[in-house]
Amino acid sequence: MILPFVSLRRLLFGFSVLSFWPIADANGRADTAAGAPPQPAKAGPHTFKRGVNIDNWLSQNEGAMTYAAPWFTEQDVAWIAAQGFDHIRFPIDSRIWLKADGTLDEAKVAPFDEALVWVRKYGLGAILDVHFLHGADFNSGARSDTRVFTDPVLMEQAANTWRTLATRYAKEDDYLRFEVLNEPKAEKNSELNVFNFRMLAAIRESNPTRMVYFPCNKWNTIPNVVDLELPANDPNVAVTVHFYEPLLFTHQKAPWIYPVPDKMPEVPFPGKVPDLTGVPASSEHPLPKPLPTTLSVEKDIDPMFARLAEWVRTKAPGREVLLGEFGVFNRADAQSTINWARAVRKVCERYGFGWTVWGYKSEFPVRHKDGSPAPMLEGLMHD
Repeated sequence: MILPFVSLRRLLFGFSVLSFWPIADANGRADTAAGAPPQPAKAGPHTFKRGVNIDNWLSQNEGAMTYAAPWFTEQDVAWIAAQGFDHIRFPIDSRIWLKADGTLDEAKVAPFDEALVWVRKYGLGAILDVHFLHGADFNSGARSDTRVFTDPVLMEQAANTWRTLATRYAKEDDYLRFEVLNEPKAEKNSELNVFNFRMLAAIRESNPTRMVYFPCNKWNTIPNVVDLELPANDPNVAVTVHFYEPLLFTHQKAPWIYPVPDKMPEVPFPGKVPDLTGVPASSEHPLPKPLPTTLSVEKDIDPMFARLAEWVRTKAPGREVLLGEFGVFNRADAQSTINWARAVRKVCERYGFGWTVWGYKSEFPVRHKDGSPAPMLEGLMHD
């Protein structure tokens, strides 16, 4: 049984957030008038070192995953804070948020605004991640869309989207950060640089100092960071990358990659790779050739982050780096999930990178749907 580590400070904090509910004003700030219990204390400035993605809530709402469904509430934010997370990344689908005339659909935006009230209440940071734009869809097959990087009309539409979002949240303090786009797939890395700078210019019209995350190309993968350009005169631009390697382990039996999951044997981490002869794989994510015989931290995790750290040292000294997504599909065994999560967390700590695990109560869980902690939490919070 996995039990979260609880220090005296965590016990006290957890008691406060679960037992007392501060009275909030219309802006979500706690009322400290007589008779109102105190707001949970914040430990200094907002940090973005240990976070969690709230996936399939305000984006990727296929099938039964209803938009803004009530499975995510204030109690979830309280639980997240009590585990030791310091920020939440909210993936949103801007195509849903915008009406035909380009203005915001208030009914669609309202759940995010309410979530920001909860985030402020428990002293957390928040990242507004534009997961999708008109002309930008990271999915494969017929849904794939990369036109925003080469179509001037769509790029200007995207800039107007960010102009609208940035203006709306310009008065929020530095607990809120912006991420210009999730997992871009521009044909050329240079095209993404043009896009990033155009979105930043739109944001800076109303938010001159807010921290903004630039993604790197091809699903935010670390090898593509080498071509990422950053503004020399704007220190409040950070870098975000994603990491799901080795895919054989993290996505084992995921049906969109391995369409006949039951034909795939269990892949441990670390350990020997089983015989995968005859296991079907998607064309976009084929089995590696040659197939590795073993998986290990030393071979499959550490070198990639060392490469990232060297790029930061030589090309982006002093820049903040966030591992904005990493996670394990729920068909992996529990101990291997713990091993992998712990290894990724430790390498991030070694180089001073923040991290935001994917996801929350999803198929890549940090918490099960029944409320119990998933193995991922063990690896993230315990040595």
